[in-house]
Amino acid sequence: MKLTLKNFMPFVAGLALLTSCENCETPTTAQLTLEDTNWLAYVNPVPSDGKPDTIRFTNEVNATIKFVRTQLHSATVPGDGYSFEDKCIEQMDTQASSVIQDVARKMPGLAVSILRKPADLKVHLLVDGLGVYEIDEQNPTHPSLTVNNKVYANVFEVNVPGNDNDNKGKVKQILFNKTDGFIKVDFYGGKHLQL
Repeated sequence: MKLTLKNFMPFVAGLALLTSCENCETPTTAQLTLEDTNWLAYVNPVPSDGKPDTIRFTNEVNATIKFVRTQLHSATVPGDGYSFEDKCIEQMDTQASSVIQDVARKMPGLAVSILRKPADLKVHLLVDGLGVYEIDEQNPTHPSLTVNNKVYANVFEVNVPGNDNDNKGKVKQILFNKTDGFIKVDFYGGKHLQL
C-alpha cells in the first residue's frame, strides 16, 4: 500500500468537520495543495517491500549515516486568533510534516514542516532538540550552489550565530532545497551531515 500525503487529504477534511460544534458554522479549512506538499522532501511512497526510504548522508570523516523516514503527518490546527479551547472556530489551517531519523540514533532527527494558511504557506526546518528555522519559500538564498561536487538549484541557507567553543554541537548552518531536502547541516565544533 502506497503512503502519500494525498491519502491524508480526506482525513484532514473529515477532521475539520468534526472540530465544529452544533451551534457553529463549519470552519473554513486552508487545504494543502500538491505544490505545498512538494516541500515535504521525504514523502515518496513507501517502496513495494514496505521498508521506509533511506536517505544517505556522509559526516565529517566521510562515513555514511543512514536516515529513514519515520513520520509523515498531517493535521488541521486552529487558524490565527483561534485555539482548540474556543467554542467555535471559523478558520482552520493545515499543517504537515515529514521526519527522518538516523537509524543508529546518534545524530539528531531532521524534519520539514509546512503550515498552509488561507493566504500563505510557512515552511520550517527542524533539527531535533536544536532548533526550528523558518525559511521564506519564495526567496532561495542561492539560485544554484555546488556542494560536494553536485550542483543544487534554489538552495536556502540558514546561518545560526555562535562559535565553536560556546555552541559546540549546536546547528551552525543548514543548506536545504525543495527537491532534495537537507543538503547539508553543519554543527559548531566541526561535525556535519551532507548528502
